[in-house]
Amino acid sequence: MYSAKPNRNRHYLVNTLKMSALSLLLFSAACTADSEATDPGKESKPSGETTQTAASVYDLALKQAQELESYTVDSKTNYKVEQTAAEGAKAPDPIETAIEIAGDVIAKPETQYGLKINTLSQGQQGTTEIYAAGSELHAKDSAGTWSTQKLEGSEEELSVTTEMLDPAPLIEELGEYKDSLKLTEDDASYTLALEASGEQAGALMQTALGRQLGDSEQSAPTADLFKSGAEGTVSYSLVVDKKSNQLTSSSVKVDTTLLVNKQDLHIVANSDGAYSAQNEVGEIAVPAEATADAAASGTDAATDSAAEETETSGK
Repeated sequence: MYSAKPNRNRHYLVNTLKMSALSLLLFSAACTADSEATDPGKESKPSGETTQTAASVYDLALKQAQELESYTVDSKTNYKVEQTAAEGAKAPDPIETAIEIAGDVIAKPETQYGLKINTLSQGQQGTTEIYAAGSELHAKDSAGTWSTQKLEGSEEELSVTTEMLDPAPLIEELGEYKDSLKLTEDDASYTLALEASGEQAGALMQTALGRQLGDSEQSAPTADLFKSGAEGTVSYSLVVDKKSNQLTSSSVKVDTTLLVNKQDLHIVANSDGAYSAQNEVGEIAVPAEATADAAASGTDAATDSAAEETETSGK
């Protein structure tokens, strides 16, 4: 897992990411699935002979991901939550949410990033931008207001960890099950795929929820969320470039039912991630208006402070 040095910012992005937590967590859950439907000895190889196996492709992709210093990411998540109607009552309208996180990430030697987060839920749209560059963090809230603070010494914890966006932790979780992956290929890439269902899928999702939510308020006992017999299904795939062995895209589909506050919630989620510009991001470009607004705010603050001192000395 890559983590930032004591960079701090929870205020602007944590709520957005936690709103998408379930789908992103299920995304990670799929990584550890030991496919019941796959025979590791029978790999599909539709486009000619190859000496590669699913395990060898996995190993090469993992090595590249672990050494990855920078990349551009475009992550799209959509999920729908349907609540079962209480006896004699009408079921609430489904909640549909779409979240896109796109931008550049520098993972090593020090984590920095420039991300734009778009959300759409129940007709409400919001956009947030956040840039961690150099010693400062610039953030633009949904109202279009920019703020700047020092990365060191902030009271808030860092709201973005590269574990949420970095391909390495996703691939690492497949290690124990790499021999169970299904391998297909075309002229340009390999695809590693797996599926899980029933109790197995439920157990994997539960583990991911507990791990990703950590000690947050949302990490109440996760075992109670999964209803026996309704765990659903998870399907997952990784696309690896043949020439570079870099992960270029990932996709997951989840269909499950959770028990929350004694109510059944049927959740269908799709998460798709695309990776490019591996090891080509040299710096994080901060928009000019971000630094301009920060400079103006600093000038205003200095003027207000001087005025207060003058008023005090005149009394």
